[in-house]
Amino acid sequence: MSERKNLIESKIAQIDDKATKRQKEAAKLYFAALEGDLSAKFRLQEGITTSDIPELLTPAFNVQFLAEFAAQPVVWNQISDEFITDSLGEITFGDFQFDTSNLPAVNDGDEYVGSGLPGVGELQEYPAISFVTSSLKESLRKNGVRMRWSWESLRKLGNFDMVGKSLVAFARMAAEQEDVSLGKQFVSTAGVINTGFTTLASNPALTLDSLGAAKSAFGKVKIKGNRASAPRFALVTGSGLSEVARNLLSITQVTNVPSSSGGQSYIQTTNNGNVSAVDFAALDSVGNYTTAGTTDDYWFLVPRGGARPAFITAFLEGNRMPLVSTQDSQHFYAGGGQVPAREGDFSEDAIQSRGRHVVESAALQPSLVIRSNGTAS
Repeated sequence: MSERKNLIESKIAQIDDKATKRQKEAAKLYFAALEGDLSAKFRLQEGITTSDIPELLTPAFNVQFLAEFAAQPVVWNQISDEFITDSLGEITFGDFQFDTSNLPAVNDGDEYVGSGLPGVGELQEYPAISFVTSSLKESLRKNGVRMRWSWESLRKLGNFDMVGKSLVAFARMAAEQEDVSLGKQFVSTAGVINTGFTTLASNPALTLDSLGAAKSAFGKVKIKGNRASAPRFALVTGSGLSEVARNLLSITQVTNVPSSSGGQSYIQTTNNGNVSAVDFAALDSVGNYTTAGTTDDYWFLVPRGGARPAFITAFLEGNRMPLVSTQDSQHFYAGGGQVPAREGDFSEDAIQSRGRHVVESAALQPSLVIRSNGTAS
């Protein structure tokens, strides 16, 4: 979260640096009005129809929008890795994998087991390996929404705060889109789990034992012949299991009474310090879209920090942050010159604002994700 806020604060600083003196003065007036300064409100209301204040407020609008965006909670960055691409459309993710299959089985009397380094004898040529590349293609597209106000509504002093409210709404929707794009990689809108995930045997409910089984199952997953590994994991659930997951991971010791112990018990320390619970609201938003409660018992173990991420979330280079903008009027005075946007557009006398965010997620290596639908079937 701190890295995300730093990026947003940097973008706000860039906007402030590029703003003109008049734009900064208009921004001060706008923020004073939002804080309840009646004099500033009257000056802004007058400016809507007698000056170019609306155009001057564009930097202030983006600063307010990004500040609201930074305040919105997201969890995709606890599950997925960020990836920046330089073009819209298909995303190509180059993944280099070393191929050791052609190495001699025995090198200088040392048997090579497929991992580590082979032995090299005195004055012996080093055995050569090759690498292979694989690509993932997903489509990066823009997402957005617009809002329309009538010319009359902006003339009313009591309705001036609708601009700020729309910015808050745009910021919330832009942040939600980052999580929703990842949620769609987990489940469909009908609640069908990604078929590329590794299914835990018998789809057990979430318990300490089943969590341990999931970690064991992950250790058996192989990517191009190499066993998967990760220093930490995210235990991803929807709202239905979020409290169960947090409580489960808070357990540090359990008392066991083996059937062969004659009733004697022993204390066992749990080994889940490298697992963090992630309450993924977008899982519910996507998977429960068709039928409520579908994802209530779903849980997923996602590796984090390994050589190859399970998911990537892609952003467009130069457009990492979402953007808000205002449409121009699209018509001209009979005597010449463009009619200001504050006077409304030609066909409907409306003023429009738009929010845009370019983001998409992809399952880079879905088999790394261990999943259970919790049905014990």
